[in-house]
This record gives sequence, C-alpha cells and structure tokens, in this order.
Amino acid sequence: MNDLSDASGGGLVETAFSHAGAVAQICLNRARFANALNVEMVEALSASLQQSIDSGVALIVLRGHGSTLCGGFDLRGLDGESDASLAHRFLRLETLLQKLHYAPCQTLVYAHGPVMGAGADLMAACRVRLAAPDASFRFPGIRFGILLGTNRLAALIGDHAYRAVVEQQRITAQEAVDLGLVHQVMDGHELDEAITRQYESLTRIPSGTRARLFRRDSRQADLDMGILAGTVAEPGLKRRMQEYWASVKQSAARS
Repeated sequence: MNDLSDASGGGLVETAFSHAGAVAQICLNRARFANALNVEMVEALSASLQQSIDSGVALIVLRGHGSTLCGGFDLRGLDGESDASLAHRFLRLETLLQKLHYAPCQTLVYAHGPVMGAGADLMAACRVRLAAPDASFRFPGIRFGILLGTNRLAALIGDHAYRAVVEQQRITAQEAVDLGLVHQVMDGHELDEAITRQYESLTRIPSGTRARLFRRDSRQADLDMGILAGTVAEPGLKRRMQEYWASVKQSAARS
C-alpha cells in the first residue's frame, strides 16, 4: 500500500485511504485465525465499508493479512452457539455481502492462499477480482445446509457454479480465471500498479456518472436473503455445523 493517510489499524479490520482519499484500502487483520469471519469481524468490516461509501470513494480495495484473504465463516466456539444465533450470524453476513456487492463505487479484491466459503463469497461480491498464483477457492457451506451467495456465484460462472457448490471442488487460481471467477492472476508486488490503473481510469469519469455506472438492480437482494433465510431456518443448523467442523478437524489430523 502506498500514499496512505487517515489509517485506522490494530483492529480486526484496517482501513486506510490513499490517492487523495479516492481509494479505501480495507485489510482483514485476523491472520492468526486465517481472517475467519466471527461476529466482531463481520460488524467491523461492515462498518469499514459503510465509512468508505459515506466518504464518497471511487474505489474500495479488499485484502487480507497472513496466509489467506479469508478462511470463511469462523466455526470456533460452536458449542456456545444455538440455531438462532448461527442463523443471525449468516443473515448479518449476507447483509455485509450485499453492502459490498451493491456498493456505489468500484470494488477490487486481491485473493491469496486457500479462500474458503464465506471468504470466497466476499471475493465474488466484488467487481474486479484478482488473485495470487497460490490462491484457491472452495464453497463447502452446502455440507451443513447453507446457500449463501449462490446466485451471485452463478451470475459469474453459470452452470459451473452448481458443480463447484455441489461437489465442493477446489478451484485453483488459473481455473478460477478460466471460469470467470477471477479476472487476472498476479503477484502481490503488482497490486499497487493495478490499483493505480483503476484509480486513474475512474478519475476520468465524472462522479455522478460513476455512481450510475456502478448502480445495480437490488431486487435480487431480497431473493438472495430469502433463499439464505430458508436454509438457516431448517432445524438442526448447529448440529450440522458441528458435524462438518468435526470432519474438518479429523481430516486435518490425518494429513
């Protein structure tokens, strides 16, 4: 990151403004836990996005500290959850994804490492999607009965979305480019140049025109929320997630 000002750091999400305040660079900062999305992380990221939107930025850049952009929904502490609390967490997560997807500005994400579930949904909600050579993507939520962001994913990669979701395929960075999930694979040192190119292109467009350019039909938002609500309302959500988390830990122990 270069030319940063008004930075707020040290928390779960770091936000910094660059390019004379026209670019908001948001970095997930929970590297110890693979930037997994717990309650506090979702709310901090939502607040950071809203701050950036309210500031009238032309471009929001999303990145992650550590080994990955985002390891997905934080499954730690499931024993202390209930079906209702988990359902609320997923609904708040969809609200965050919609805020990102319908942002009235350009959005750019740089993914690296193994990006899982809700982390991959974060990426799919952005308009410009870049990835490091080591990036990979997986959508395992269907294993515990959750349909989060499925329509946004289908809009990007069509019928391939259903195979990726149903089979929980691991998608490599190059495969993601071939599918249309990622626009370009690049090393991290190339990112600043890509951000500057985006900024320079955007500043040639009047701000009012930019707002119209990035406006999306939000009628799909209620449908997406309804689909998610139907899946989180199914009884036994906590049990299904516990079973999934136990299988993940068993697989990790065997490897």
